Amino acid sequence: MTIADEFGLTDSSSESGEQQQQLPNGGGRPGMSTGRPSAREIYEAGLNRQSHRNVNAGNNTNVRRDPSQRGGGPSRAASQRARSTSNPRGGGRGGQQQMQRGPSSRRPGQSPARGGASMRQQQNGAGSSRRAGMGSNVEGHPSARRGTSYRGSGGAADLEAGFHNEGNTSMVNRVPNSAAMRKSMSRRSSMDRADDPFAEREGKTLTWRNINMTLEAGRNEEKNPAKQLLTDVWGEVPQKEITAIMGPSGAGKTSLLNILAGRARSRGRLTISSDVRLNNFEVDPTKLSVRKQIAFVAQDDSLQVTSTPREAIRFSAKLRLPRSTTDRDLDRLTRRMIKELGLEHCADTMVGGALIKGISGGERKRTSVGVELVTKPALVFLDEPTSGLDSFSAIQLVKSLKKVANAGSSVLFTIHQPASEIFNSFDHLILLNKGRVMYEGEVRDVPTFFADRGQPVPRLYNPSDWIMSVAQRVPVEELDAAGFFPQDNRRMIEAFHVEEGDRGHDSLGITRRESKIAETDSRPVSMLTEIGMLFSREIKNLTRDKAALGARLGLTTFLSILIGLIFQGVGATDSSVQVNLQSHFGALIMVLMMSMFGTAQPALLAFPDERPVFLREYSTDHYSVVSYFCARLTMEAFVTFFQILLQCIITYFLIEFTMDFFLMVGVIYALAMASTAYAVLLGCAVEEPKLGQEMLPLLFVPQMLFAGFFVAPELIPSWLSWAQYLCSLTYGVRIISIAEFDECSGGLQGQQNCDRMLENIGVNEDESWWYWLVLICIFVVARIGALFVLKRKATKFF
Repeated sequence: MTIADEFGLTDSSSESGEQQQQLPNGGGRPGMSTGRPSAREIYEAGLNRQSHRNVNAGNNTNVRRDPSQRGGGPSRAASQRARSTSNPRGGGRGGQQQMQRGPSSRRPGQSPARGGASMRQQQNGAGSSRRAGMGSNVEGHPSARRGTSYRGSGGAADLEAGFHNEGNTSMVNRVPNSAAMRKSMSRRSSMDRADDPFAEREGKTLTWRNINMTLEAGRNEEKNPAKQLLTDVWGEVPQKEITAIMGPSGAGKTSLLNILAGRARSRGRLTISSDVRLNNFEVDPTKLSVRKQIAFVAQDDSLQVTSTPREAIRFSAKLRLPRSTTDRDLDRLTRRMIKELGLEHCADTMVGGALIKGISGGERKRTSVGVELVTKPALVFLDEPTSGLDSFSAIQLVKSLKKVANAGSSVLFTIHQPASEIFNSFDHLILLNKGRVMYEGEVRDVPTFFADRGQPVPRLYNPSDWIMSVAQRVPVEELDAAGFFPQDNRRMIEAFHVEEGDRGHDSLGITRRESKIAETDSRPVSMLTEIGMLFSREIKNLTRDKAALGARLGLTTFLSILIGLIFQGVGATDSSVQVNLQSHFGALIMVLMMSMFGTAQPALLAFPDERPVFLREYSTDHYSVVSYFCARLTMEAFVTFFQILLQCIITYFLIEFTMDFFLMVGVIYALAMASTAYAVLLGCAVEEPKLGQEMLPLLFVPQMLFAGFFVAPELIPSWLSWAQYLCSLTYGVRIISIAEFDECSGGLQGQQNCDRMLENIGVNEDESWWYWLVLICIFVVARIGALFVLKRKATKFF
């Protein structure tokens, strides 16, 4: 047995002397050199069972599979024509016969050195096509000397006997190292996959059955009766197919999608039961580990209003792809996704919102889709993705979804009433009506299904319009009698379970694969990277929202000037006069209250405003709650310091306070940060900005009542006096009063007046360090509490 026979490189069906045919599509592996293969290549070919390129050294023609094999090949007549037109100096048929006779039966006058083609001419003639993985098909090339066969038995024998042919020594020596070549090619292929949003991934079929959603009756059953929202809903999303959920309004489309995506769970009067599987692996969509691997595009877009589509897509890719993904790959991924979604013309325009002009609603919707698709997810769920899009944009979006499905993802989306072209592009359809499955199957089977049940689709009629009309026009009882609500007759075996600690599969049952090609870091990005990306986005949000920034700084400047002019010079008056001392203390209180109000109110409203964006990004594993919180804290600290510094510069010199300027800045800044900590805690607890505005009095009024300047602390009822120790303004007033009135003007009388005032508000000069410590503790405890509240709220989507 020859070496070629041993590793399956010969074909017993090949005829002796017949020219070998060209492999389909160029055949072989990209980058293979022409000429005779080395022993290493034949060995690896036997191990990998891959098709090797066979290039005729005389014709530089790739070998095509034998017609008896799949794919066929050129006819015998075509082979005869190729042989008749080959170079008479050794190419074509003559060369094949000579090779089969062996090296000892060469034609007279032909030197052994002509057994292989000229390497220089091969590189010039077909080098570029070989690098691209395509073989050149040049007949009668001048460099042809002798054909080489991998398949013919004679050629294989000649190949085995000719390994030490001195005429082919240079050819063998020039064959690249196959292992190194394969490693380089695999690395290049891995890099190509890294920047391709439609790269192949492991395909899975999503199936579910017995999904029920029940809203139990309330206390008043007449006003709040029990409702069955979904009843024994079943279906599947086949791999590499896009599945649409259709149905009239109130049919349960969004409810079903939310259950499958883990956005709905049993709570209160709502009860949900389901059996969801991915390739028969049981999955619980409500688990955060599962939900983070699901790309979900909600019907209402939740994007950062000051970001551009390019920034939003790249932000998602940077934080959700492995840390080994280079910036170059991220940029190429972003450009590819922008091009696929038709966003080139608005890629660098702000998304915009209610108060900021930006891109259109359709462009915003496509940006939301791109933010999710750029991460190459295993499951893609979309709620009404074509709403707000024109027909062309909708078709382009569906085509992009089909590319994602062909890559291996399971794509499921709801849609109300698509155009015929869009409807016909679907692979699978689930039609819901009154919370039940009215149809489940291939789109091409819809006309037959409806015709068999007495509702044929009229000629030249949009099938989606017709089935929606039937679902709404015909009573449910008649549809049920006609057989429009099929039962789930699938035979499903017991579901597999992903055990904890199973390193072979992730929470979706998808196989974990270790790269054997290149050492890549598949871990997510670090927390520092998350904080840096979030802080960078916050900086852009601050600088681009010029109206909000201008209003905040402008209002601070105006109020500081107003207070400074009203209390101008009162800090330098004689404290022996009681009226002067009261005015001096009043100016101090107004500065403190302005700093507290001016910083706490924006912090309170910031979290409810950004809650939709935070929930979407957190649920899809953009970042952790700690990273988001740290970035927000850093941004608030920076803006608050600048705002307090501006306020102190104006008021300090107009009012002529006597304390050290930097001490004043430090005390007011500490009070502002403690007040914002309370505001953030309250803002994390509420879910809507309007509710946050209603909570503002709860934040400010108790601070003023228990601070001690409206009523003496000893006059507060004992069962309420404890509340003063929870108010940051109380400690801010005491610290700054010690700094300002420790040494008063006006001689002995003035100092006595100051000491009496400090005593009335409960200030003890020896406990100044204690006031500082409590103020810092309020900041720390309130921030940690806000962190836990935000994390708990992040698990609730509805």
